[in-house]
Amino acid sequence: MDFLSPALWWLLAGLAALLVELLTGSYVLLALAAALALTALAAWLGATFTLQLIVLALACAVLVPLAIRQLRRRGRGAKKGFGVAGSGGGRGQRFVLVSRDFDDAPCIKLDGDLYRASLADEAGSGPALRPGDEVTLVRFEGTQAVVRPAGEGS
Repeated sequence: MDFLSPALWWLLAGLAALLVELLTGSYVLLALAAALALTALAAWLGATFTLQLIVLALACAVLVPLAIRQLRRRGRGAKKGFGVAGSGGGRGQRFVLVSRDFDDAPCIKLDGDLYRASLADEAGSGPALRPGDEVTLVRFEGTQAVVRPAGEGS
C-alpha cells in the first residue's frame, strides 16, 4: 500500500477518531471510526472518490444513531446512583463510625465517601459519638450525616 493511497488516508482518519474516542468516551467517535474504516475498505476495493463519500455518508447514517442510542442508555443508568447524600441514599442503614484522618471527627462511610456524623435531635442527650460505635442514618443535613445509636427507635 503506497503512501498516497486513499485507503491509507481513510484508515489514518479512523485511527485518529479512535484516539480521540479513548480520551472522551463518547460512542459517536467510535461510530465515526467504524464508518471511516468501511470507507477505507471501499477505497481499497477500488471505489471512486464519490462512491467512497457515499459509503461514508451511509455508514455514518446507520452507525451514529446507534451510538447516540447507546450513549443515552448509558446516561440514564448513571443517574440512578447520582446524588447519594442529597437523595437520601442510605437512610435507615446501619454504619460503624470511623475516624477522619485530619481531625478525628466521627464519620460514616457511604459509597466510598466520608460524611461527618452528628446525633439526631431526639438522641442529642445521649453519649458522644466515637469511632467504632454502630449508628443508623436518619437523614442528611447538607454534607453532615444525622445519625442515632443503632439500638434506638425506628
